[in-house]
Amino acid sequence: MKKVHFNNISSWKNGILIITSIICFLIGTFELFSEPNTAWNKRISILSTILMMLFFARMFYGKYYVGWNKVGITIRIKSFLGKSFNFKDVKSTDLQNGILTVVKKNGKKIELDLSEIEENDVERITEILSENTIANTVYNLLLAYCLLTKDLVNFLGR
Repeated sequence: MKKVHFNNISSWKNGILIITSIICFLIGTFELFSEPNTAWNKRISILSTILMMLFFARMFYGKYYVGWNKVGITIRIKSFLGKSFNFKDVKSTDLQNGILTVVKKNGKKIELDLSEIEENDVERITEILSENTIANTVYNLLLAYCLLTKDLVNFLGR
């Protein structure tokens, strides 16, 4: 059984990595240090590039990867690029015999073979999908209700 690497892109660890990288990039680009220390500007600029490479290389580390945020998810199972989709486009999900079927609102089906993955990781993938698609469904139902009852002002909190 294979282990999946999970990466919540919205986590604070990723935020710190990106912010540090941007700060290093700005310091290296605008040469904050004076003339005698120009080598430091180059080193800091290289550090920003390495930090960004670490952030984006996580997706390509290993064959089994799941990265998500509040908008969408990328699932790489035995492929180079994997399958990516937005949670708002998901109509339904179904897991049978180790095959996860995601049906999008436009009718397109995405099938992922999860038979070689540990049971805990399969449960976590389905949990991530159900949590985020249910949240979108509830939000859309509330929005539709408010539009029908013309109570949008209370819905938006104004």
